[in-house]
Amino acid sequence: MSDFWQRVLTVVIVVAIVGSIAKIVDWKIARHDLDPANATRYRVLRRTIFSTIVFVGIMSALLTIPQVRALAGGILASSAVIGLVIGFASQRTIGDVCAGILITFTQPLRIGYRVTVAGQGGIV
Repeated sequence: MSDFWQRVLTVVIVVAIVGSIAKIVDWKIARHDLDPANATRYRVLRRTIFSTIVFVGIMSALLTIPQVRALAGGILASSAVIGLVIGFASQRTIGDVCAGILITFTQPLRIGYRVTVAGQGGIV
């Protein structure tokens, strides 16, 4: 088997294993019946964990290819600079994302609450 096909096979196997692990972890977390107050918090946690596992697994799989390893190394080395540039460019957006995460975890308004704003009412 040529070197190219060995690397392709390795990437496919690693991605399949990572996908299986992510699905198992997601399934284990999702098995719990939760009240509506905690369901949103749990959903955000599940999606974050699933995405992190998949991202790390795919990056690990791609690092087995030497041509991609050089590119990935450069991206990882410059990630701090990229993070600063993106952070300064999108302060308001990042602030809104952080506020959304804080609202998700503190939940001042929960699913099922009746809310009235400026004379208009509704259920969350």
